[in-house]
Amino acid sequence: MNLNALNEIVKNSPEVLEQSARDNGSDEGVVMGIARFVIGNGYDALSSNQQYHFDNVIRHLIEDIQCSGYTHEHEEYHRECTNILDDDDLVEYYQEQYGYCESCQGQADADAHSKATFMAG
Repeated sequence: MNLNALNEIVKNSPEVLEQSARDNGSDEGVVMGIARFVIGNGYDALSSNQQYHFDNVIRHLIEDIQCSGYTHEHEEYHRECTNILDDDDLVEYYQEQYGYCESCQGQADADAHSKATFMAG
């Protein structure tokens, strides 16, 4: 469980939590309160009811996040990616509005370099 990523969501992308709450039929304010509580006190300090909400609404946002995949600007279809993002990358994932795994980021960087080289020449 990545509490740094949860803190990033609470501070800079609360709409992610709010949408997850709505998608799961939970009260947005309750979910936000649980998220803040966990950041300060840890998961084990939650009541069983709060843990239920955390497990159903929040946990999937900070554990085992799948890469969003990469789409080259000249291709018509989106390449799905099955890689799970490293826990260390989750804060950056939310800071950059859903970034890539190392493999997809490498492809994006290589494509950007090729484009820059082509445009310069």
